[in-house]
Amino acid sequence: MAKILIIDDDPDIVDSLELILGANGHEISVRADTEKLIEHVERAAPDLIILDIMFPEDPQAGFTAARELQKTEKIRDIPVLLLSAVNQRSNMSFGFSTADISDDFMPVEAFVEKPVEPSKLLAQIDQLLGSSAGD
Repeated sequence: MAKILIIDDDPDIVDSLELILGANGHEISVRADTEKLIEHVERAAPDLIILDIMFPEDPQAGFTAARELQKTEKIRDIPVLLLSAVNQRSNMSFGFSTADISDDFMPVEAFVEKPVEPSKLLAQIDQLLGSSAGD
């Protein structure tokens, strides 16, 4: 199966993702922050990245990380799935959806809202890995 890098500071989310993905044969690595992310991604060489948006050090760190990943030629083809509770159903005054995916604002291949049903997450990952396998 695939090597998946999870970048999320919430240990409960990370634990649940590791259970779901590990039970489906994926190899998992985890980062709790976006510091020195490019270097880490180059070393880890994941097949897919699951990225949160909000981190304690910066509520928009996930967007910044996605843009940096997209700008880095060596790793720009790794699919990024943005997984966040900042969405249309949140209690915040703003939200995001798949309609916000763009090269400038949200350069990712997919956006999934937390909480996510395991079957929906696995289907999205299969779709992203299937579409990236032929590139």
